[in-house]
Amino acid sequence: MSKLEFDKLRIDLWVSGTADKEGNGGYCALLYCNMLGRPYIKTLGGYGSNTTVTRMTLKAVIAGLRAIKQKAFIHIYTQIPQVSSGLNKYIYEWSKNNWKRKDGGELQHADLWQEIYDLLQQKSLHYKVHYQKESPNPDYNLVVIHRSSEYAMRAKKTLKEVVLP
Repeated sequence: MSKLEFDKLRIDLWVSGTADKEGNGGYCALLYCNMLGRPYIKTLGGYGSNTTVTRMTLKAVIAGLRAIKQKAFIHIYTQIPQVSSGLNKYIYEWSKNNWKRKDGGELQHADLWQEIYDLLQQKSLHYKVHYQKESPNPDYNLVVIHRSSEYAMRAKKTLKEVVLP
């Protein structure tokens, strides 16, 4: 396989999630690939309440994977070590364990881990999750951090608007 053919099948996915003390959170996913020799970038995001940073980051992974149209070699970049180790080391063990921890206890965010597992089966030829210090493009990391914070502010604003008459 030539580099050009390989590049057509590679997608880089930067993800970030954030949450404040009140549980308002936001997430952002940035997809990068080469289409017909040209760079293509797409950003996606959202927000929620009663959430955590890890949950928002997993939602970013899901949003990014859902946007992929055909099977690809996927490189995911995250700042959250639990997401990196969960996807690189534990997700197959959890799937065999019916989405429970090794000790039989409940797995936090099992619904999201299971959805990611299913999406990876559908969308990836192979995948690798990189803990952020390995990011080949720190600018994209800054974009997802900034946008996830913007989405968290939208969550807070939306909640306030609901409360006010």
